Amino acid sequence: MTGRHARLWRRAAVYGSLWAAVEIVVGSFLHNLRIPFAGSLLSAVGVVVLTASHRAFPERGLIWRTALVCALMKSVSPSAVILGPMIGIVMEGVLVEASVRLFRGRAPGYLVGGALAVSWSMAQRVLNALVAFGTDVVRLYVDAYGYASRSIGVSSFGPFDLVAALVALEMGAGVAAALLGLRIARRAAEAAADVPPAAAPGPWFPGPPITAVGNWSLPRLALVAAAMLGGMVAIGGLPLWAGALYAAGLAAFVLRTYPRAAARIHRPSLWIEMGAVMLLSGLFLGGLGHGAAGLLAGLSAGAAMVLRATIVLFGFTAISVELRNPSIMALVERRGLRGVSDALGVAFGALPAFTSALADERQPWRRPGRLIARLLQTANRLVEDGRGASTARSAVVVTGPTGSGKTTLVTAVVERLRARGVRVAGIVAPGLLADGRRTGFDLVNLATGERAELARERQDVGGPHARWSRFAFTPEGLALGRRALGEDARGADVVVVDEVGPFELSGGGWARPLDELARGFRGRLLLVVRESVVEAVSARWAPAETVVCEAATADPGRVAGLLDGRP
Repeated sequence: MTGRHARLWRRAAVYGSLWAAVEIVVGSFLHNLRIPFAGSLLSAVGVVVLTASHRAFPERGLIWRTALVCALMKSVSPSAVILGPMIGIVMEGVLVEASVRLFRGRAPGYLVGGALAVSWSMAQRVLNALVAFGTDVVRLYVDAYGYASRSIGVSSFGPFDLVAALVALEMGAGVAAALLGLRIARRAAEAAADVPPAAAPGPWFPGPPITAVGNWSLPRLALVAAAMLGGMVAIGGLPLWAGALYAAGLAAFVLRTYPRAAARIHRPSLWIEMGAVMLLSGLFLGGLGHGAAGLLAGLSAGAAMVLRATIVLFGFTAISVELRNPSIMALVERRGLRGVSDALGVAFGALPAFTSALADERQPWRRPGRLIARLLQTANRLVEDGRGASTARSAVVVTGPTGSGKTTLVTAVVERLRARGVRVAGIVAPGLLADGRRTGFDLVNLATGERAELARERQDVGGPHARWSRFAFTPEGLALGRRALGEDARGADVVVVDEVGPFELSGGGWARPLDELARGFRGRLLLVVRESVVEAVSARWAPAETVVCEAATADPGRVAGLLDGRP
């Protein structure tokens, strides 16, 4: 790989890491607040990053490479479905790159590219609906819209006028995002000296990306893809009972092979969407004005659409997991994208610097342009210095739903490590149950064996107790945990932190000891992390070389081998 291409990939890696950091922090904020059109807002943020970075350094191919790096960083997400977000991010980069080239790097190219990139989120939602439910969903939308518009007296507006209006709004947001990106690029170029030396990260070296432990199989990937495509084609010509058996068989296979897929079927929004399609199909694809026979025909059409959506849902879930296969990355590199693997190492190395800066910003929404300008200046310094994160230490992240045995797995891992002579320190927090309900946690200092009450689910707690969710944390338990992660962890080979979650990301719990470990500890970390925040926790506190393990399926011996370097 030539020197120019190496520099281009390094620059794309740092900017892609910046984009991913914003996706992690801002995306978590938007989704937790259930803000509508969160995807469009994140697309606009992506346009700001792409525009500002490329305007400051207008290198051909930088935009799509930045988008590709950001998309590939999504592959370590614990989510069961990564394919949709990855496609969306890559398409944003392609659209902006094409527009900027068409306009020869002039400002209108960024504006047009921003409009296309943000409006792609609407196009992707429409395409997702067509793929999941088939073309009948268009007829259902037209009939339902016609009925609703007549009912409220706005029948002069056609069914696609609403879609056009939403697209126009998104295009306007894209233009505004591109304008902000152009302004930030100018500010970053004019005020590069505004970043104090202390704001730039210390020496670092590119390292390997965060990976996930998995039992991948290319033949299984091909089998699932063929089963999904075959089901999509055949479902319309099969009797409902046969289609239901086919969909149930595929779902059972995916749920057994990929346990994380179960998280998707627990989402209430999924069943609300399926039920709405069935109900609306019964009413508008046959029910209204056609009696019971029409209602049954409409429900039958709706059932076929739901079965097709079920096949697509589980098919894409399996494909999303299989796409993490390292051999696929190797194939991508052999087919012309040389340098992307090294770029991912640099990107994950830079990620903690950006997520830490974002997390430390108390009110980023008040002056977002200034914040992104500062982040862009930091990114430019990282590129020019050619630095990345230290690989002197590594980590294993254990995750899984409540009750999946995370603490039990960690306890077994600690026993195996100690049997091998490994010095283990840190904390575990065994949970307390009453009538099947989690009522609290105790805390054990692994270095000394001390045990204390950490948190309890009760309201009548006297004195100064920290609170998070429904739990009150005792000062004694928090003090023991901080000592266990501080002075008692000195000289340890492995430090265990059970667990890390939203409390820590908000600055409470073990946030300060984790910051200190991230800066100075050169051993290995074993982190127990809530499913919903694996990506954010890994970005902020885990080193570049991090492996994510599922508590329900991980083998304690294998996890211990990952931590002490012996399989």
